[in-house]
Amino acid sequence: MADPFTITLIRHLPTNGNREKKYIGWTDEPIISGIKTKKMPSEIKQVIGSDLLRCMQTAEQLFQRVPYIVNANFRECSFGDWEEKTYNELKEDIIYKVWLKNPRKIAPPNGESLTNMEERVLQGFDEVVKEFELPIIVTHGGPIRFLLTKFASVEKSFWNWEVPHGSCYKLQWATKKDVLEGKRCKSFSVEHLMENEHM
Repeated sequence: MADPFTITLIRHLPTNGNREKKYIGWTDEPIISGIKTKKMPSEIKQVIGSDLLRCMQTAEQLFQRVPYIVNANFRECSFGDWEEKTYNELKEDIIYKVWLKNPRKIAPPNGESLTNMEERVLQGFDEVVKEFELPIIVTHGGPIRFLLTKFASVEKSFWNWEVPHGSCYKLQWATKKDVLEGKRCKSFSVEHLMENEHM
């Protein structure tokens, strides 16, 4: 019998903007320094992920000199004109109020809707599944919530997934074909990689 097909999804370590509860989509912030993380297995050959600095730095901290393959499809949702703003700064904005009620269809000014993000993330995900064995993907909260909503063995809605910074999800299918056919995984597990969690 063939070995099961496993995909690992890791959310990047936190940034100052995350800590300040700002919308940090395509804003290219570094991670907060000094966060201790668990050791990862040394036999990993490559890591794939978002082209944004916080994901690349997270991969470097977790996997040291393992080659990192960038795929911009794994970026967070673009919040456009709302980047680096907080809820309190936006709560009186009419478009923002409408967006909160329907982020799947409404996009922030000069940003993208959740549906737009999900389409490109799925494209990137399919590319990775076809090309790599046992891929590890370092990405953002939005893409991980979407992939868990679509593929996890437990069914939850997008906003009901808790995806803390530094969390690691392993999803396992019987075969790669099952993933490409859009089937839900057989099992999944979550691990927290930050030793000094303060987010």
